[in-house]
Amino acid sequence: MIFAVIERMKLILLLVAPLVLQAQAPAPVVGSVKIVHGAASIQRGSQVIPAAEGAHLLAHDSLRTAADGSMGVILQDGTRVSLGPNTTVEIDRFTYEPVDGKFSLLLRLSRGVLAYISGKIAQFSPGAVQVETPVGIVGLRGTELAISLGAL
Repeated sequence: MIFAVIERMKLILLLVAPLVLQAQAPAPVVGSVKIVHGAASIQRGSQVIPAAEGAHLLAHDSLRTAADGSMGVILQDGTRVSLGPNTTVEIDRFTYEPVDGKFSLLLRLSRGVLAYISGKIAQFSPGAVQVETPVGIVGLRGTELAISLGAL
């Protein structure tokens, strides 16, 4: 009887262990902060992290600068994004898997000023990069873009 219970527990552990390990796997880093001036932060879920040079960025992070702040980030594919004062932008989607041919970048600009210089995603898949704003979606086909979004 005890051996049957132990065997069942072993089976349950074998089935559950991969799910636990998968749930604990860290989210992939999509980029990093290269430069920060003034007040700036990274909102990750409910956590607000002061932005600092070298800080890793994850998909769905929201980058924010205050009235005296600015920030420059570089994504894993070499894309460079700069934020001016009073700016909020979310890295909504980032996929850079050249071996599998999977590319996508979606930035959601809520307010402020954003400058963009394309990286490998735009080079390999020109239609895969977008900036979404409250007033429309910009599909990027070129290499550089600047957007200034005032208060709505």
